[in-house]
Order: sequence, then C-alpha cells, then structure tokens
Amino acid sequence: MEAFVQSAGDDGVIVVSFGSMVKTISAERREVLAAAFARLRQKVVWRYVGENPTGLGNNTKLLDWLPQNDLLAHPKTRAFITHAGANGMYEALHHGVPMICLPMFSDQPGNAARVVARGLGVKLDFSTVTAEQLYQAILHVVTNSSYQETAARLSRLHRDQPQSPMERAVWWIEYVIKHGRLPHLRARAVELPWYQYYLLDVAVFLLTVFSAVLGTVWCSCSFFCRKICCKSGAKLKSQ
Repeated sequence: MEAFVQSAGDDGVIVVSFGSMVKTISAERREVLAAAFARLRQKVVWRYVGENPTGLGNNTKLLDWLPQNDLLAHPKTRAFITHAGANGMYEALHHGVPMICLPMFSDQPGNAARVVARGLGVKLDFSTVTAEQLYQAILHVVTNSSYQETAARLSRLHRDQPQSPMERAVWWIEYVIKHGRLPHLRARAVELPWYQYYLLDVAVFLLTVFSAVLGTVWCSCSFFCRKICCKSGAKLKSQ
C-alpha cells in the first residue's frame, strides 16, 4: 500500500470508500465511477467489492478493505470521495482532507450539507451523477486551494484539545477506579419504568386528550344538528 501511494508522486492519492454498509454498486454506477477515476492524474485507492468495472484505469487500485484512517492521514492524500458517513467525515476532518460527498441515505445527506456549508468539499447525487460531473468535481476540489486551506484550518480547530483521546480515556478510567460506581453520573433514564422510558404514558395522555376533544366536537355537532332538525320539523308542521 505504501509503495502504491508513494508511486503517485506529487499528484497524490484519492481515497474512495462508501462505507461498510454498501456492499455492491450497480453496473451502471461502477462504470461511471471507474471512468471518472481513470481520467485523473492522481492514483486512486477504492474500497470496492464485486466485479471489476470494464473501464477501470491503471491508476486505480481496488481493495475489499482499506486502512481508511491511515490513508486519510497520509501526506499524499489529496481528497476523499465518500458517502458522507459520520465516521469517515470526522476522520477526514481530523486529518484535514477535502471531501467529494455522494450521500445515499440516513444521516448522510445532512452530513454532506454540513461539509458543503463549511467549505470542506462538494456534494453530488450518487444516483444521477455522470462521469464528467464527477471528474470535474474532483478536479475542482483538488486544484482549488480554498478547500485545502479550509480543511487544514478546521483540522487544527478539531485537534486543539486540552488532552489527547488516549489521555482522556486514561483519566476517566482512573476517575472510576478512584471514586467507585459514580451514581451521580448515572443516566436517570435507566431508573424509569418501562412505560415511561418508551413514553407510553405520554402517548396515552395525548390520545385521551385527542379523544376528548374529538368527542366534544362530535357531541356539539350532533346537538346543533338535532336542534336545527327540530326547528325545521316544527316549522313544517305549523305550515
């Protein structure tokens, strides 16, 4: 892997991963991606499972699994093509890597919108993007220095903490050892009855209120309808 990355030279590497939940990609979509990657000057490391695309370029390396965090941390990595999952997004943010987002479902569209709003990258529609659009988007992110500068600045903000994650973990472990079970930090939700935990009491209350309002409206309408019918019947009899 290191030899492949180093062979990219000054052009660098593009890391591509759509997460562990997306096992396969349709034939049409994989050919679109492969055609766009084949036009790049950069080397491409693509986490991909399935039949090899026919338009796969010599610059693209396919892997069933890749060390994503390590690749994003590599100084030759220029961009990250991602589905905008939370883990990958935060890894790219931590290492200061701009992103080309192709969200698919769940929290991914929202994550991609935040990436665009912060100036960390661009967003494309996975189901309709063409090879030309994807190629131009990658070229835009890689060649536009504002994305690199923004990613580097946000990475510095993200990393600037009073403790490293390792130090924080050690501190909490020693805190628990020193002070015992820590009942003051225990979430009160675990002490609730099951019907309160699942908000069934709230649901019953709202259903009761809704039923009462609906019943009141129904009775009122029925009462006025009877009054009107009685008056109409008395008027007809008098005539």
